[in-house]
Amino acid sequence: MGGAVVDYLATVAAYPTPDQKLRSESLEVQGGGNCGNALTAASRLGLSPVLVTKIGADGVGDTILRELESDGIDTSCVLRAEGSPSPFTYIIVDRDGGTRTCIHTPGAPLDPEEMRQSLAGGPSILDSVLADAALVYFDGRLTEAALLLARRARQVGVPVLVEAERLRPNLEELLTLADYVVTSAHFPQEWTGASNFADAVLSTAQRLPNAKCVISTMGTRGSLMLCREGSSTSDNTCSIVDVVRQLEVELEKQTANTKQASFDCVSRTGVEIRAGYVTQSPGALPLTFSDSYDAEAARISAEAAASREATFNADASNATGYQSTATKQPSLLSARVLRASAAALPKSAVVDTTGAGDSFIGSVLYGLATGMPYPEMLRLAAVVAACKCTEVGARAALPQRSNLAAHLL
Repeated sequence: MGGAVVDYLATVAAYPTPDQKLRSESLEVQGGGNCGNALTAASRLGLSPVLVTKIGADGVGDTILRELESDGIDTSCVLRAEGSPSPFTYIIVDRDGGTRTCIHTPGAPLDPEEMRQSLAGGPSILDSVLADAALVYFDGRLTEAALLLARRARQVGVPVLVEAERLRPNLEELLTLADYVVTSAHFPQEWTGASNFADAVLSTAQRLPNAKCVISTMGTRGSLMLCREGSSTSDNTCSIVDVVRQLEVELEKQTANTKQASFDCVSRTGVEIRAGYVTQSPGALPLTFSDSYDAEAARISAEAAASREATFNADASNATGYQSTATKQPSLLSARVLRASAAALPKSAVVDTTGAGDSFIGSVLYGLATGMPYPEMLRLAAVVAACKCTEVGARAALPQRSNLAAHLL
């Protein structure tokens, strides 16, 4: 459940400076939105997703649905808003810098009561969408309606995955209902205020006691995953920073000492991609913050990040709604730690990173729904995300199963 939009992607030689005029090299119009992108990735891997969202009753909305349906996504639970435009995003793709900048215009809000209304004389969205669901995914948007569906999912025993891409109002309440959480690279530090990335991921996991796993993407550096797993295998507390540092040393050795003869994915433009590697702790460890962690400095930093995000979201008067309130944390978290590298592809093959995180999440959805071991799931997600980056837009380069080596699936 979440966003499905139209993306207008303008590729430029270099990102403009303020008050500068420049000409785009190309303009493409494609389907976008975190949820729509992630479900497209999951569908191409073999799942049968159902999308819950709200778009306008306009031509743009018709285009959104056609593209999703062509990828096998069930749109029967998509609501249409009469008299309102569909959501869209302007995306500036910096060719030389390898970045993308997004300016989003949302559509009509989804009222929670609409989730209870009958669909074409049948059951409501709330009842029908969970009937055969293996997992429910929320991208953090449409939060009030999402909370209603998430609570119902937990009541009937359907696992919940919540994406934490950026600070949003009411997101914390949704995160507390999650069995699985996937964050962007910057979210943990902005939400918790911790200056060290590993400390921030640990702090994020501590604030979400219902979450079995927290995965944080790290861009070209791969990902970090913490999984709650019963009792610890060690009696001595371990600094999360030290554990991650040791896993990264092992990861570098594994990468340097292993020579792959074959490729694990070939994009439709012919780019050859090799899967990365995963190292993990020997079972669950009693994790604690590093010596440099400063709780008061973290609090101040988190407040500043919430204020900035509220301003960016045209919601400056509601900065407190973007902050974490779960400040009381246990002294230790017993968890297994997994550190995955990114997949390998030529740097020159990276065309556009728009939707890379969404494709990663779509692969995680596939992995969780099919019961993949976590290390294999992280390797698959990295390959799919790398393949996505070989073309402009969030969906054009998403691989089909036929593009991937069988052992990845």
